[in-house]
Amino acid sequence: MKKITFLLPGLLLLPLYFSCQTTGGKFSDENIKKENREFLEAEDRGTETFRVLLSSDEYRVVQLKNEKTIERAVDEGGDKFMVAEMEKYDMIDEVRIGVVSVWLFPDSGAINKIRSQRPTNFTEIDSLINDDIMRWNFRFPKKVVEPTKFDIIYRVVLRKKLTDEQILNSVQERMKEGQ
Repeated sequence: MKKITFLLPGLLLLPLYFSCQTTGGKFSDENIKKENREFLEAEDRGTETFRVLLSSDEYRVVQLKNEKTIERAVDEGGDKFMVAEMEKYDMIDEVRIGVVSVWLFPDSGAINKIRSQRPTNFTEIDSLINDDIMRWNFRFPKKVVEPTKFDIIYRVVLRKKLTDEQILNSVQERMKEGQ
């Protein structure tokens, strides 16, 4: 009976030992790149006009529909700024999807309002996405503002690139600056 008492806990802990070992898994570079490619190459869906891949490594915008009626004006400087801003949040390995609806003024094509339909649930990232869209400008090849409402889907990729100690030091520095 004593043997079973000691053997049973060992058998119960054995699967936990193997499940805690990592092999790259979900957040390996290959998996992330593959998922990013699949996200950007998706088929047309509903009111979704643009898809944006946002990470500290790249910023890419893909237009899925309405190519003949609306174009996003290229802003390489702003895109590089967004990549630099994302570096501040690379403290964990996480991928989030956010959906934002955008309304345009029908006479000028300027942004009228932005509403988050599906937030990433990272307050700072959601705010950064709103700031990103506010800097966008659009061109209308047919000289008619069409569409006046559309969705933008963001894929936000955060990668833990620093050690825990480096992250703690950077957070402490930011807290000191905020006081």
